[in-house]
Amino acid sequence: MKELTITFIITAEWEKLPSTIRDQFKKKLAKVIEQPHIPKNILRGDLAGCYKIKLLKAGVRLAYQVKDDQVVILLITVGKRADSIVYDEAKKRIKD
Repeated sequence: MKELTITFIITAEWEKLPSTIRDQFKKKLAKVIEQPHIPKNILRGDLAGCYKIKLLKAGVRLAYQVKDDQVVILLITVGKRADSIVYDEAKKRIKD
């Protein structure tokens, strides 16, 4: 099994999520550990090199980057997709 480091840029946002949503994301992140580069989850444009995890029923998205040399998942942002707010915030954060 691969060793994985998860770096949270979104700590405050993560803590505000209901525990049921966090648990759903944790299950999906466990799959990311085994296969970090999931083609259907690739983001494009300004977020090229990033991936998304979607919780369709909750309408929440999580954007992340994978740093292969260290097998690090950098959680960038989490939030609603409405008006692309979650992706706009991700763009700002990866530029910093």
